[in-house]
Amino acid sequence: MDRTPHRGPARLAALPSVLWHSSRPLRFLLVGCWNFVFGYLCFAAFYRLLSGRWPDWLILCAASVVGITNAFICHRRFTYRSDGPVLREYLKFYVVYGVQSLLNLLLFDLFVTRLGYNAYICQLAIALSLTFVSYWGHQFFSFRSSPSKDDNV
Repeated sequence: MDRTPHRGPARLAALPSVLWHSSRPLRFLLVGCWNFVFGYLCFAAFYRLLSGRWPDWLILCAASVVGITNAFICHRRFTYRSDGPVLREYLKFYVVYGVQSLLNLLLFDLFVTRLGYNAYICQLAIALSLTFVSYWGHQFFSFRSSPSKDDNV
């Protein structure tokens, strides 16, 4: 009688771990989903608490600082697994998200302040549309390591 354990179920059970550790785009997608939810909830909470007392642009900026810092920590730790200089990467990360934040401010002002659409729905649509830009910005700028001497050969 063959007593060799069947490896099929063990391989299947290990698949999520293998995919997580070998696929940066998958990690980016999962971490990005978390960051999106966290960032949107930050916006919703800040907007609910401060609307009417603070200008919309200041609410967006405050929520962005919290959301971007969370996104940086998660992407640095899980997606890119970077051990580069924290402050340098954090500032580069802000450059990528800074472009998105400026576009967000402009679009929010247009749709909510000037056209009177619902702030929560507009922010959701704006954030979803701008999310696709961030992968490439972080891949090629925020967490890109400096070329080594061997890369120039």
